[in-house]
Amino acid sequence: MSFRCPYCKKNLGDALRPHCPRCGKIMVVPGMREPNERTTRKRKIENLWRECEQQKSELHGVLTPDMLHNPTFYFVMIAVFVAVGALLFRATDVAVARKTAPSVLRAMRHVDVLAEALGRYRFHTGMFPTAEQGLMALVQDPHPQVPKWDGPYINQLPKDPWRTPYVYEPGTNGLPVVLSCGPDKVRGTPDDLRADPARFEPGTEWTNGWVKASERHPGIWVIPSEPAPSRP
Repeated sequence: MSFRCPYCKKNLGDALRPHCPRCGKIMVVPGMREPNERTTRKRKIENLWRECEQQKSELHGVLTPDMLHNPTFYFVMIAVFVAVGALLFRATDVAVARKTAPSVLRAMRHVDVLAEALGRYRFHTGMFPTAEQGLMALVQDPHPQVPKWDGPYINQLPKDPWRTPYVYEPGTNGLPVVLSCGPDKVRGTPDDLRADPARFEPGTEWTNGWVKASERHPGIWVIPSEPAPSRP
């Protein structure tokens, strides 16, 4: 490093002298000072703050203390909890429905098959079975015999999937009542399964090719169960 007089611009070389040998003026050359402790600490704090801001910008929406004082934050959290709760309840309902659906669908199919058989019974005999005759009139000719009975209309009369007999009541004004009491086995509750009223009117397209249930393919049975009672 070389020095030069600030007044006469004489090159003094690498020797630091208090007086310039050329102009004789006094020269004050400040020494190199190290940064003090306060400046160093301030720079470190600034660097840490920059790093913190950079990490916050990278997290994109992570919770900050300021957010806890914002009412919108709580509304959003409540909405999230409500949505999650609804999904959980929906998943539970779906699981229960999947567990019970096969039995319910089978019972609905059975009452519809019974309704169709009753419609054909009425087509042949002119009336629905009486309360005393019941659904067994679809399996065998009642006693005393019913004129024009041309059954059996079903091969067997099983119980519903919950081992409860199907309910039959002749209708006072029109169609009879055919239903399953459902999983709770109690009539008059919301889970009762009734036959579709349209099933009692099977139409006349089947009449020319009518085949008794005992002569049909087993696939038309309501459900395999106890052997059908033999006709007297």
